[in-house]
Amino acid sequence: MIRRTGSALIALALADPAPAQRTDENAVREAEDGFGRSVGNESVGIYASGEVCGFSANDAGNARVEGLYFDRAGGITDVIVRGSTVRLGLTAFGYPFPAPTGIVDTELRRTGADAVLSLRLSSGEYLGPDLVAETAIPVSEKFGLNLGFGLFDDQYVSGASARFVSYGGVARWRPADSVELAGFFARYDYGDEEQSPTLYTGGSFLPPKVERRLFYGQQLAEWRGHSQNFGGIAKASLGGWGLAAGLFNSRFTRDDYASLYFDRIDRDGRGQLVVVSGEDQLSASTSGEVRVSRVFAAGATRHRLIVSARGRRKQSDYGGYDVVDLGPAMIGVPDPRPEPDRDYSELTEDRVRQTSLAIGYETCWPGVGELNLGLTRTDYRKAVAQPGRPLERRRGKPWLWNAALAVTPTDRLTLYGATTRGLEESGTAPGNAANRNEALPALRTRQQEIGLRYAFPGGIRLLSALFDIRKPYFEIDSHDGIYRIFGTVIHRGAEFSLSGAPLPGLDVVAGAVLLQPRVTGQAVDEGRLGTRPIGRTGLLIDLSADYRLPGLPQASVDLRFLHEGRRTARADNSLDIPARTTIDIGARYRATIGNAPATLRLQIRNIANVFGWRVFGGGGFAPVQGRRVLASLTADF
Repeated sequence: MIRRTGSALIALALADPAPAQRTDENAVREAEDGFGRSVGNESVGIYASGEVCGFSANDAGNARVEGLYFDRAGGITDVIVRGSTVRLGLTAFGYPFPAPTGIVDTELRRTGADAVLSLRLSSGEYLGPDLVAETAIPVSEKFGLNLGFGLFDDQYVSGASARFVSYGGVARWRPADSVELAGFFARYDYGDEEQSPTLYTGGSFLPPKVERRLFYGQQLAEWRGHSQNFGGIAKASLGGWGLAAGLFNSRFTRDDYASLYFDRIDRDGRGQLVVVSGEDQLSASTSGEVRVSRVFAAGATRHRLIVSARGRRKQSDYGGYDVVDLGPAMIGVPDPRPEPDRDYSELTEDRVRQTSLAIGYETCWPGVGELNLGLTRTDYRKAVAQPGRPLERRRGKPWLWNAALAVTPTDRLTLYGATTRGLEESGTAPGNAANRNEALPALRTRQQEIGLRYAFPGGIRLLSALFDIRKPYFEIDSHDGIYRIFGTVIHRGAEFSLSGAPLPGLDVVAGAVLLQPRVTGQAVDEGRLGTRPIGRTGLLIDLSADYRLPGLPQASVDLRFLHEGRRTARADNSLDIPARTTIDIGARYRATIGNAPATLRLQIRNIANVFGWRVFGGGGFAPVQGRRVLASLTADF
């Protein structure tokens, strides 16, 4: 049967709290499928980064905090986050009113029956030390408190570094068994975050290979600011009625901002070094949802009516940049330059107000299937005030809908089909475009999919789907450098997940996506744009396994295999990044420090030190992570 139906999300939130111990965290063993699961500081799955089927779930309006709508401007620090899960297809049943592209749901930490102080000392990436302290305090049977603090000295593949201070807390109160109230605060402050250069070549070729961990940026290019999130959640199940409400505030600032890029790099690695700097950059959003549901039973069949109101008010202050050409420079070669004079102009003020009223219906027939329907009326308003230009306003009031049907012809097999329409924020033009930071219109999006789930004997689960997602496509026009809509990007593909424990002590999570990304429109017909969008790959395979050694249950070994097919690197499709495969290996050893359980974790990532490039929108390049050794010691006192 469908794993999450009807009021299951509220019931899950009101169930007995999960343990707070960090020593037990293991993403492979906790993952239900191969699509995406993050636990603590580890992630598995093909969509664990939040990029689902080649698109951003957050941009699509599919970010959630414990099942409730959340417009994220800045990331929530993991000192209060237990983990996150990517939900799509069948695993998204029970999440009302999804938009195209899968849901990413964040789970905050909870207290258990006993007070726990968890400490983690980690080497971090490239031996940058991290220290995290988290305490779970069950103040009473009805009230629990989680507090977290972290110090991070991050080291990056480019040789750049940054310092972060992270802190926050979660409070939960259960005045009755069927009611839970929660509040949280989370913030991290960052400073001296050195920026590695983005590389733009002058033709259809990749940049020359650079030495990783050799910093060839500039000390004048650093970021300083903070990310802050806070909010409240209320959930209740009262007879056949269900209530879920959340109100959140999210903000991300760049108080001082400077980034570097190399432009028109030749085959020898020489190009023009450019610094783009600004100050007081801000993205902040207040968002929330109130959802009321009513469950009716007719024999074994359950019906659920849902009424939801969502809203967000987003403020973005950006632009006013100072752009300085620092002259010719060679990539991969340290070459400090003097601080240039900077002259900032006025900021662009971007304001978005969006409200959505929705009604939904769900019905579940045990042993037969489930039907989910939703209709949403959205009012979207955007006002952009750019210095020296008239106020620009955009408004849309579209009807959006979603429908999904699942049937269970056998106890082991579930078949489903779904269709969804959405409205998606498109942000601003990138920094290297001629219309840098210009506000872009909201996008109409749609998705169709069919799929199945099959439970093999022995507990192995197969999830598979065929999907078709369509959105307007933006790219930089090679004729005039303007970032504009060129047509429609279509992502057709198939995704697969296998998960379970095929042998005693062995947990396996595997995911794969076969993608056929295509761009259509006048620019393609005229030959100004290729048919494949930048940055997409046609094949992604992610396999993770964790094995507890027989006769030594306190020890386990793990492996991750990641294969990425070739990626399109230029808008005209004249260049691809070659396919690459990386392998991570690791081990855990569980022991005690006094009476406290402890876990020693060792891992080698990209063990073969495979070199490759990442590509961004607009065709910028940066090297992928090289081989690095991570070690951590976690203890629960």
